[in-house]
Amino acid sequence: MRTPAFLAATFLALSLTACMGGSKFEGDPMYDPGFQDGCATGTARTPGTPPSKPVRDQVSWDASEAYRAGWKAGYASCAPRGGGDIPGSDRDMGGR
Repeated sequence: MRTPAFLAATFLALSLTACMGGSKFEGDPMYDPGFQDGCATGTARTPGTPPSKPVRDQVSWDASEAYRAGWKAGYASCAPRGGGDIPGSDRDMGGR
């Protein structure tokens, strides 16, 4: 009967890890605009709102890893839970 204790310990460790660290890009000036755009997209995906295209600066998305990280974090923070594919993923964006 070690399994429940192991699962509980694993969950606790992962939860603490998630709380401790932020993104390595949070000090980068491109992270905040990406976060704002991702959050705007996530908020627009709330049930009951009309469908809309993701808010994203394509030039920044292509050029900046910090912008992409901020966008994904913003979307994750503001989108309704259980939303399926992340609209910032390459697959959703017709990516490469």
